[in-house]
Amino acid sequence: MFGLVGYSIGAFVVASILTVVVAMFRPIKQNDDWKAWKWILGFMALTMVVPYAYAEVMTMSFGKPLKQGVQEAIDEAGCRGSLVFYKVMRANDKKAHLIAVVNDKNEFGWPERAVFEVDVVKEKDGWHADAYTIVNSFHRNRDATTMPPYW
Repeated sequence: MFGLVGYSIGAFVVASILTVVVAMFRPIKQNDDWKAWKWILGFMALTMVVPYAYAEVMTMSFGKPLKQGVQEAIDEAGCRGSLVFYKVMRANDKKAHLIAVVNDKNEFGWPERAVFEVDVVKEKDGWHADAYTIVNSFHRNRDATTMPPYW
């Protein structure tokens, strides 16, 4: 939750800077009822949506063959649940960096959503997990966030 608040504040700062840039290039003699807050809200929405859209496009482009590597990392981490979804953040022909969200259970058996960052590499027989980082899991005493935030 705090990651989303930080992400929103960052988007607001970027949107404010972009609005100032737009205001600087407006004609000086133009006397109209210009509403800066509309521009800030528009740029803020754009700033918040673009990273998610990029991740969706990357996942649609490269995602299917990478699932095997993500599943290997989740199994190696000892998750007791199933993979909910994964998003490709960066990918090329040999390496990829993904964010994976898993339905897991904590030490008392209660359900939780664990978030992992997974690096996969391409080998002769497909994609395999290279490294993983637990980003957010109460069971594993990790409390961080990804950018953009996933949960």
